[in-house]
Amino acid sequence: MLVEIICERYHCVMYDYAITTVEFVAEDFLGRVEVRPIVRRGNKENAERYLELCRLNGRHLSVPTILIDSRVAFTDVPGPEELRQAIEKALADEETPA
Repeated sequence: MLVEIICERYHCVMYDYAITTVEFVAEDFLGRVEVRPIVRRGNKENAERYLELCRLNGRHLSVPTILIDSRVAFTDVPGPEELRQAIEKALADEETPA
């Protein structure tokens, strides 16, 4: 499962807070969760991914936004327990046959 965090630039306060929170929670899932920051003012690859995520979600994505498997999960930084529950639900949904 991929968890992406949209931030404005590297090492701003929201970047550090969001990345730290997501990485902290991801540790509980023993390699089942990949964490990837998307920095809007990063490089061409980040900018292209940001635009793709906006297109997939049908709207401009604010900073910070946390996405689980390319879908908006949070438009702010949740507490660890709230994020953990969202990841658990997404993992359970992946395992449920369609």
